[in-house]
Amino acid sequence: MDPFVLLDQSVSQGRLKASIASRVKAKGKNLTAAVERTEKASGIRYPPYYVEPSLPVATTSVEFGSVGALYARVIPANYEGKLSIIVQFTAPLLLFGLKSTVEAVAAHEFTHYVDLVRKFSRMQLSSDERANTLFEAGYADEERIVEPSLVFPSDKKLVSLVKKKFAAGLVDEKLNDKVAKGWIEKGLPTRRVAPEENVVSVDVGAIANANFDPMVIAKIAELEGKRAR
Repeated sequence: MDPFVLLDQSVSQGRLKASIASRVKAKGKNLTAAVERTEKASGIRYPPYYVEPSLPVATTSVEFGSVGALYARVIPANYEGKLSIIVQFTAPLLLFGLKSTVEAVAAHEFTHYVDLVRKFSRMQLSSDERANTLFEAGYADEERIVEPSLVFPSDKKLVSLVKKKFAAGLVDEKLNDKVAKGWIEKGLPTRRVAPEENVVSVDVGAIANANFDPMVIAKIAELEGKRAR
């Protein structure tokens, strides 16, 4: 899977300048390194991922003026009748994020991936969660991960980095400021969404037909075995 296919498509459609796409691609080495570090620390292959050319921006009616950029997301998708779990990273994250931030985000999203495989493989499907504020959305996000220290036992620095950056959602004011001035205010592609829209409905049949990575299933069994001790 070419992670930049949508970025190239956005350029061809005239939605994004080629010069900006080139700058994003040049920073792609940070994402590749982050994925490789995550794989090494977990012993598990990273799921398919891609770079989204637009920036999803979450707003709420109860918090006037509150805006939260969704720099990355794990997306369960129905593809040809089967469940696929894909990680979405955004162009602004690569363009303005420090290497350490990209590493933390990649590792954090991986813990979501492991949690989703755990739930889907056991058909734990029901969820009535609805986030009404950006703070609640961040809190709910933290509730859907597997403890980083369990997933990355061989890389304590990575665990520390994830916990520091995601104390309550992604904490990186420098990144937020750069994205606000260098992307949003310049009118580059953005898409406004409500926090509750960050919910994906997946057909039960697609989940039943899914082929989950055996290494992930084995890791989940290992983690639960440690918790039971």
